[in-house]
Amino acid sequence: MKESYARRQFLIFVFLLIFLCIGIFCLYVGLNTKKKVSLKYQENNDIDYKVYLKDNDFFEQDYIDKGKTYITSLIDHIEVTFKYNIEFSEAVDAKYNYKIMAKLESNKTDTSGGGNYWTKEYDLTGDKNNSVSDSTTYTIMEKINVDYNKYNELLNTFKKSVGLANSTGLLSVYLIVDSNVKGEYLSTPIKSDLILQLPLSELAIEANIESDASNNVKEIKKMVKEDGTFYTILVFIGAFCTTLALFLVFVLIRSRRLYKSNYKYDLELEKILTTYDSIIVNIKDLPDIDDYDVIKVESFEELIDAHSEIRKPINFYQTKEYSVFLLLSDNIIWKYVLRKKRRRR
Repeated sequence: MKESYARRQFLIFVFLLIFLCIGIFCLYVGLNTKKKVSLKYQENNDIDYKVYLKDNDFFEQDYIDKGKTYITSLIDHIEVTFKYNIEFSEAVDAKYNYKIMAKLESNKTDTSGGGNYWTKEYDLTGDKNNSVSDSTTYTIMEKINVDYNKYNELLNTFKKSVGLANSTGLLSVYLIVDSNVKGEYLSTPIKSDLILQLPLSELAIEANIESDASNNVKEIKKMVKEDGTFYTILVFIGAFCTTLALFLVFVLIRSRRLYKSNYKYDLELEKILTTYDSIIVNIKDLPDIDDYDVIKVESFEELIDAHSEIRKPINFYQTKEYSVFLLLSDNIIWKYVLRKKRRRR
């Protein structure tokens, strides 16, 4: 009995561990569907410009390339070309808006502590928009002519009107790009500015290029949740296996308690049969006790007390679930039943 019980308990425990491990694994994979995704991109930007000259006796060419020093009195206009290019690590869908603006500023000189007197912005192109689909790159190429003298005269008019002699002027021409990009797993806005700065009210100038869109590779990271039938099935399998494992825990505990109870039954029965073997008689069938007065006793010791008075053998009848001890005397029967613990159905 002990060997069969131990073998049964071991098998239950093994299946419990198997179902529990499968359940936990499936639930973990099915519920923890978040993964780290990233979108890398690199902006490659450039501003090219040519300073076109008025008719003069000093320069034979029509314009001077970028990166030089320019005499303001000889400038006719400046041709500025903005080139904005962005490349992605994967194919994306993108919608982007852009425009070219000009900003005119009157500032304090450095010797007076800096600061701004006046600023005015001009929309040179209006909003433009475009889109790409399933592409790893897109490019914006915009060319515009800047009337340098117009802005220089506006600044000088302002300075004379308010009496600002000790001030400097700056004209900024810049491309603004506002993009909304959607990759396989994530979406993100990307904003960039390309700025060409031109000093005003000076005899000679040097242009300065600024950009907040560096050519370094940038990366956007995000945790996203994956959905799909596969993960739903995993959750279902995990829940089923975990429930089955919990049921086996209940079976294991219940079986342990039942074994302990039946073990006590076997010990008590063996003790009775061994101790009182000389007065106990085994019978194959229970006698008909309908014509007897049946006295049910609570313990075998009470049955022994009755035996001491009438001096008759005790009949013993056993089934798989219980043992019956009967003491018959004339029309009276003393009855004691020793039962195993019943299984709940």
